[in-house]
Amino acid sequence: MSARKADRIATFVFTLLGFISIGILLFIILEVLGRGLLTAINPKFFLGKPEAMNPGGGILPMIVSSLYLAVLTLIVALPISVGAAIYMAEFARKGRLVSSIRFSLDSLATLPSIVFGLFGMTLFVVYFRWGMALMAGAFTLALLNLPILLRSTEEAIKLVPQTYREASMSLGASRWTTIRQIVIPSAMPGIITATILPIGRIMGESAAIVLTVGTFIRNIPVNPFSMGAPLAGYIWFAQSEGLTPDYRKIVNGGAAFLLLLVLVVYFLARYAGRKYQEKKLMGARDGK
Repeated sequence: MSARKADRIATFVFTLLGFISIGILLFIILEVLGRGLLTAINPKFFLGKPEAMNPGGGILPMIVSSLYLAVLTLIVALPISVGAAIYMAEFARKGRLVSSIRFSLDSLATLPSIVFGLFGMTLFVVYFRWGMALMAGAFTLALLNLPILLRSTEEAIKLVPQTYREASMSLGASRWTTIRQIVIPSAMPGIITATILPIGRIMGESAAIVLTVGTFIRNIPVNPFSMGAPLAGYIWFAQSEGLTPDYRKIVNGGAAFLLLLVLVVYFLARYAGRKYQEKKLMGARDGK
């Protein structure tokens, strides 16, 4: 087989696989939205309180719980992951210890979320006596997403050209000043992208939060140590228990709203990253 023919076959195969993947994704999105979009965009649904036994309940406390949990998780996970990524990329020496750490992180990223849920329930809910609370879920989800955040941030820092570091240090800047003022700002678009990836997992996680946060509340949570009911967990609860007569409507509407919420958060985060990059480029042109 000639190289040109092999190239054409490979191009066709991978293009076909790409279209199949896109088709599956579109089918899932259209199926979810088709089943629950009309319910999801109803103000009485997404601004109302849930009902335990009666039909016509809403999901506002669940929406607030999901956003609250996502913010708390990122507050816990980001400083640790960024700090550890800076150490791994800039200071750690190559050797068995660093290789073992990276292997452990990659192994943790493959663990099922229910394992983290059981660990979080044992440690934060029972041992620390936090009870079922948003903070317990935030620390559990931080552990769940820490390997992905750390490794993605580390790769973003490694992609910064070495010449940036050499130029900064040749002008008399210290190593930490170079990292703080040159490396981190240059890697910020990649760090923002690495932060976007776990957001969907945080907001769509159900196994871990069912064991640490809760599945049903009627009031909007304010205290981070109070019980919450993120939307994904409430959807599981409504589907599995089926206590309300219109539970199918709640499940379909909640799933559609959760999908829309994740898409909106994704687009806003990408927009913020693009604006940051544009501002940085404009500042470089102006000599700032």
